[in-house]
Amino acid sequence: MICNNSSPGTYTWKKSCRQMPWSQASKTYSYYGYIGYVKLHVLFNLGRRNSHPEAVVSIMMAGANIVRLNMAHETDKWHTATVQSVRKAGNTMYEFTSEIYPLGVAINLQGPEIRAGAFRGDKTSLGYAKLKEGKMVKLVTQDIAKRAGRANCFWVSYPNLPKICQVGDRILIDRGAVLLQVTCIHEQAITCKIIKGGIVKDGKLIQLLDSLVPLPQISEKDIAHVKWASHLECDFLIMNHVRNEKVLYTIKSRFKEMKITRICVIAKISSQQGLENLDEILNAADAILLDRKGIEVEVGDKKLFLVEKIIIAKCIKMGKPIILSFEVCDENDKVNIDMNLIANAVLNGIDAILLKTGSLNVNDTSQLIKDIDIVCREAECARWQKEIFDELSYKIPIPIDPLHSIIIGGVNISLKSNAAAIIITTTTGRSAVLLSMYRPRCPILAVTRYGVVARWLMLYFGIHSLHYKEESLSDWSQDIQTRIQTGIDSLRKKKYIKVGDAVVVISGWRQGAGFTNCVRIVYVSSGCRKDQVPDFESCW
Repeated sequence: MICNNSSPGTYTWKKSCRQMPWSQASKTYSYYGYIGYVKLHVLFNLGRRNSHPEAVVSIMMAGANIVRLNMAHETDKWHTATVQSVRKAGNTMYEFTSEIYPLGVAINLQGPEIRAGAFRGDKTSLGYAKLKEGKMVKLVTQDIAKRAGRANCFWVSYPNLPKICQVGDRILIDRGAVLLQVTCIHEQAITCKIIKGGIVKDGKLIQLLDSLVPLPQISEKDIAHVKWASHLECDFLIMNHVRNEKVLYTIKSRFKEMKITRICVIAKISSQQGLENLDEILNAADAILLDRKGIEVEVGDKKLFLVEKIIIAKCIKMGKPIILSFEVCDENDKVNIDMNLIANAVLNGIDAILLKTGSLNVNDTSQLIKDIDIVCREAECARWQKEIFDELSYKIPIPIDPLHSIIIGGVNISLKSNAAAIIITTTTGRSAVLLSMYRPRCPILAVTRYGVVARWLMLYFGIHSLHYKEESLSDWSQDIQTRIQTGIDSLRKKKYIKVGDAVVVISGWRQGAGFTNCVRIVYVSSGCRKDQVPDFESCW
């Protein structure tokens, strides 16, 4: 390597050496290189401190893709106003970028769970109670105590709690924040000893570790929220605490009755029963959300990593998106998250992560997503993309359908040509989903005319959705070329590709869905004016 010293005109030879992956030069390359642009999607919680339109815009620009609203908290009126804020934020982003930003909305149903009431009985600790180890606390089921909770007595949402509990049973609050043991059972209450003390806030989750709770998996309140989500054109429905496939088939049959066709069902796995029935849940669900904290309670922290790897591997094999949830705040609502856990999850092959950011303000949420985005891109650079592709494609039984063959060929071409991106035109999104399943080393840009498809695809690894809203041309082949050109313009604008880069283009040979049968390589040219030669050169 030649280095210039202080004396002009003289040079000193230094021995060249390869920099290590964690050096600054390599870090800059990996972040701005081809592999680092493969996109891991981010879901985040909206709360009162980060749900106004300006906050949503800031979080979207930081790299978020899907917002999550938990119907177990806040009122329906607040959730309606929040969805409207998300729509306003999307319109603002369109004004800024001249592109439609496909921000998805996920509704988390309350599902079969037991919650604590509101802590308003002690004026010195409104909204929470501090339970001290060794003390006694009474859990009551009478609705009159719903908002009168305090450290020695509070309400729980399950009326039959005294009937199913036995002396000695353990009760977990807020996923391990507090542990109780039943000492006495009354007609409408139970008395417990505090084994592990901690702070309990309004509406926190209560789990019975030693009793099987016969809760209905879908309540009338959940059905009302499904109708509400359909009316507001939400994209994803997260089913809480899924234990088997029946609840998924039940909700999908309700969809048919209500003529709902545009909601993707995500099964949340948070119990031992859900793990045991994972295979049948995978067949029925559109995606899987793994609640890490809930599973840790069931299997222990020493086996959590193994559960993660098994579930991720099964989801990749089935072509179903896998989402991992992460707690980002400590007891004092300060950001506290281990980035190594997220990096390892990326290396294992997840599609998206869910960040529980409901208690954070907009600045903390935006900064957290930016930091995690960099960690994810760095981790993506360390994945063995070619080996993953070889393993997945080798295990596909032969013969396969034409679309599947074209997709495998397209990914292989992108690896052989060192392509900077893959552009695919899609109507239903199926071809883009298959591309994501094989984890190509470069980003996938899915160009579609349908907004709901663009938002659905934001759940799959590596896919950047482009909602192409222009009117279709009378000449279909020219229309396809225009869509491809729009995709290349978008990638260049975001600096994902540069002049001379190879781009793999996958498209259909005729108009309509199900006709994807063409693969070609184009090279990005130096640019052009409108109505002249396209901004790419074909290589046949």
